[in-house]
Amino acid sequence: MEIDIKELKDSNLFLNMLMQNIDTAVFIADENLNIHQFNDSFLTLFTQSDLASTLVDTTFGAASGCINAVKENLPCGKTSACQFCIIRKSLVNTLETQKPDKKKFLARTFYIDGQPVKKYLEFTSRPITYKNKKMILVFVYDVTDIELSRIQLKEKQKQIDFDLEKAGEIQKHLLPRNLPDIPSIKAAWFFEPCLTVGGDIFHIYKEKDNHISAYMLDVCGHGVSAALIAVTVKQFLDQLHAQALEHGAPFSPEKIVNALEDEFPFERFNCYFTIAYILLNIKTGEMIYSCAGHVPPLIIGKNDRFKILDHHGTIIGLGQDTPLKQYSSQLNPGDKIVLYTDGLIDYFGEKGAVENKKNFYNSLKAMADQPAKKIVSNITAEQKKFQKTQRADDDITLLVIEYLAD
Repeated sequence: MEIDIKELKDSNLFLNMLMQNIDTAVFIADENLNIHQFNDSFLTLFTQSDLASTLVDTTFGAASGCINAVKENLPCGKTSACQFCIIRKSLVNTLETQKPDKKKFLARTFYIDGQPVKKYLEFTSRPITYKNKKMILVFVYDVTDIELSRIQLKEKQKQIDFDLEKAGEIQKHLLPRNLPDIPSIKAAWFFEPCLTVGGDIFHIYKEKDNHISAYMLDVCGHGVSAALIAVTVKQFLDQLHAQALEHGAPFSPEKIVNALEDEFPFERFNCYFTIAYILLNIKTGEMIYSCAGHVPPLIIGKNDRFKILDHHGTIIGLGQDTPLKQYSSQLNPGDKIVLYTDGLIDYFGEKGAVENKKNFYNSLKAMADQPAKKIVSNITAEQKKFQKTQRADDDITLLVIEYLAD
């Protein structure tokens, strides 16, 4: 048999069944805010099933067990808190304007079975006319479980944010705090993770036999996992540096990067990283370097010197058919070695734009005669001018080492 929807909607039986079986609490109040009708969900929400017969012609405060009405033993509109009550204001507004009121949020304690219980509700009201009387139809949605889950998640997130902040502080302490006491070398750096912690890390070591070594490392990815890999690699490099000191001579860059390739296969850590590693003789200015998939180190200096050290091998972790190699270059007094990560270039203009590298190179060329500290501060200030977004989505790191010679 075909069902006439209009006839069904007009059926009192259908409407009663609908109202009694929906999860939403529904009640009808008059101009004095006294309740005249309510459904079973209203009773369930406030667990007042045993008092159903006594709720008619009572106010919402009394019917629901509102803490203010119970404590002061007064009806709605008479307690000291009623002037601030959001649900009362909504119902009054609906009556006065004869327009539906938007859904609102209510957090309040209700006395249920004699015990105070905090509930989180959403409600909306609609004006209706019943037997020529202006009344209000109110829908109340219990969102307590959802809200409590949200609060718990917020507290957990707060703890996570706190832990990440502390982790970020620890990571920054792993960066070189002070340059080794070497009169012929000055250095400056800038580090800004896109999150609280990041996958960029760098360091400078004082080696025996008049050498220093330095590296710039960039782990693929961001956040905690990338930071943990970066710290693990740093610890490994610290161990190699300690072994070199015991050995009496620094390890060559190619030995370092190939040791990293052996120690950090992709299958073991499920990630890869890039690194530029240099070894500088501070007496002669001879520099040896290896670059594994990293953006090329630069040498800048007087008389418009600008050299891109673009010899490189593949990324650490992807597996090498042949060992990674090292290359050499000569520094003159006043030259600077520039190590950086691709996050710096990415935001030297519109993110990822082709001209960003050109912008970066041109900025460096214009300040090549300046000391390392000045270059870092000027480059980072210039980068902020180019950057269009409030916060980058990649770590930004810059290290400038100035060779002064003896």
